[in-house]
Amino acid sequence: MTDVSERTWSLRREWSRAFTIMLVVLLVSAAVTIIGVRAVVDEVEGTAARLHLESKTVAVLSEGVVDHEQVAHKLLSNEPVDRAAFIQQQEKVSGLFDQAIAVFPSTNGMRATLVQARRLWQAGLTSYGLWGEQATTLHGNHSADNPIYGASSDAVVGLLAGLEGPSLNAMDGGLAVGANLERILTAALAAFFLLALGLTVYFRRRMSKDLMRPVAIMHKGVVKLQAGDYTYRIEVARRDELGELAQAFNRMADALHHSHVALMLRATHDSLTGLANRAALTEHLTTSFAADSDRSPWQESLLFIDIDDFKDVNDSRGHEGGDELLVQLATRLSGCVRAPDLVARLGGDEFAIAVAESDNGGSVAVEVAERILLALSAPFIIGGELLTVTVSIGIAQRRPETGDAAELLRQADFAMYMAKGSGKARYELFDAQMHDHMVDRSALKTRLSLAVASGELRLEYQPVVDLRTGQILGVEALVRWQHPTLGLLPPADFIPLAEETGDIDAIGVWVLDTATRQVAGWRQTMAHLDNLWVAVNLSPFQLSNPPSLAAIQAILADPAVQSENVVLEVTETALATGAQGGTEALNMLKRYGVRIAVDDFGTGFSSLSTLAGLPVDIVKIDRSFVSGQASGAPSVPMLEGILGLARKLSLAVIAEGIEEPEQLDILRRLDCSMGQGFLLARPGPALALQTLLASPSLLPPESILKKEGTKG
Repeated sequence: MTDVSERTWSLRREWSRAFTIMLVVLLVSAAVTIIGVRAVVDEVEGTAARLHLESKTVAVLSEGVVDHEQVAHKLLSNEPVDRAAFIQQQEKVSGLFDQAIAVFPSTNGMRATLVQARRLWQAGLTSYGLWGEQATTLHGNHSADNPIYGASSDAVVGLLAGLEGPSLNAMDGGLAVGANLERILTAALAAFFLLALGLTVYFRRRMSKDLMRPVAIMHKGVVKLQAGDYTYRIEVARRDELGELAQAFNRMADALHHSHVALMLRATHDSLTGLANRAALTEHLTTSFAADSDRSPWQESLLFIDIDDFKDVNDSRGHEGGDELLVQLATRLSGCVRAPDLVARLGGDEFAIAVAESDNGGSVAVEVAERILLALSAPFIIGGELLTVTVSIGIAQRRPETGDAAELLRQADFAMYMAKGSGKARYELFDAQMHDHMVDRSALKTRLSLAVASGELRLEYQPVVDLRTGQILGVEALVRWQHPTLGLLPPADFIPLAEETGDIDAIGVWVLDTATRQVAGWRQTMAHLDNLWVAVNLSPFQLSNPPSLAAIQAILADPAVQSENVVLEVTETALATGAQGGTEALNMLKRYGVRIAVDDFGTGFSSLSTLAGLPVDIVKIDRSFVSGQASGAPSVPMLEGILGLARKLSLAVIAEGIEEPEQLDILRRLDCSMGQGFLLARPGPALALQTLLASPSLLPPESILKKEGTKG
């Protein structure tokens, strides 16, 4: 151990002894002071509590004496008074005197004063016939005695008021004790301060050079480490415990510096490809969005890149082959950009490139995307084999209205999915209108799953009319969605979404069940509607889904539904492109007695052989052959052809979209038996259709006359 080390230990021992002595003195002094203060405080608190009780007792007693005196004056004046209550009040005041006598001490004469006041009070009441049972026998007007009695009662109150003097004297004594306590505490604190000050001055000079200065340097080093300065080192100028501590600090700082560098690299770079990772890209973009950034809002774009069918690569070449592809792709992407651009791997098979745009009016991001597609035209060599890979690229250019880095990333991601949806191996620019449309679709999809359970679906019914007589033969059930915020939506706005999400099963079953029961109820309540039928649209997705098909069968099996009065409509396109399972499902449903109608006939691609092989009973001519084209020469031959084909196949025909009298006239001349459209009747809720059906199953007479007038 060196001399410096021995001197350091000597300083430590001396400081320890002095500190121990100082601590013992301070503790003993503090203990003595606390004990004394505690005793004085207890005494002051007890005195305060007693004074409070005495003051409260005297106040209550004085108030009772005064109240009783007022009633006594009324008795002496022969005023009507409840004498029993007067006696009870007198007993209560007497009890208050007893309580006061018990509360006040006998040492200062206060209890004697109370006894005297009570005797004087009782003597005054007795002198004027007001004590106890005397009050019940007192008669006549004794108002002349009121002044003398009042003076006697005032004397009692005066004695009670005189009790406050001793209480005030006791309070003064307590205040004097408090002042003494304050002086004691002040003296004790001053002594403690002087003692601590003396010890501090004594050891400050001894400690400053050999202990405090090295500790301050050490503290400075720790603060710098906490602030992130891992390059700071302490100069080792001594060979003792403090020197060894400084060396240990420097070794720790070295380890922290190396760990920090490794962690920063791991936190900001992808371990597989060596590219920047998502965190680094986000930080880069966030910095560009800062208010003090030197990059203008229109000077940056983001490319979002996703490998097409990467799962097939992993499945065929294994994860090792997939990782090798990612590494080679990262190299090619880096070769397609400039120095200011940042290439990052976001994770999996997703990459992104932040591109700095130029001021020449062109799009650097588009140029980079085209270079990438060209660079990927050459195959990769994975595991010794050639592999051709394509990517889908989404491009989002930062605009003044772009909120933050996350929004720019979402826009590029959306554009990438648009590229995949357009056929892959291409790039797409972000389209704000298309994005808003997709967001709205997503919101509708989410809410659509709750539509049936929330009771938001509505049904409207459009009559199908015999074009010769005007009689209503049946109704078509048309579903509507009463959206909480968008209002009443037509089926075109949500049925395609329901087919995507699978909600079409629940919606289709609800429509079929509700419509068949509603029309069955009309048949029961209106005798002239025995054969009224209802048409319900079926989605091909329902026919291919066994649970949905089973639910449809369960509804049709109910005798109350009368399935022979049910028409199930399927579009021509769905029948033409559907699998054999759809035809089998329709044949199965036909066994329940329902009729099958081909909706929108003429717009699909079904052949005569296909139509002849389907279990079809009714053909519904699409509105495009009727509405807006009925007066034109080309549509008449088409209508004739469809009607002739239907007759040869023994199929009933319904013309849709009849909106003009001229259209109705042509259909009648072509001997089309049934039709529907706005000219005949618009779709309406069940209550409106019920009123129309009750008339009886005929359209209003003026409509019939108008139709008859078109024949001429």
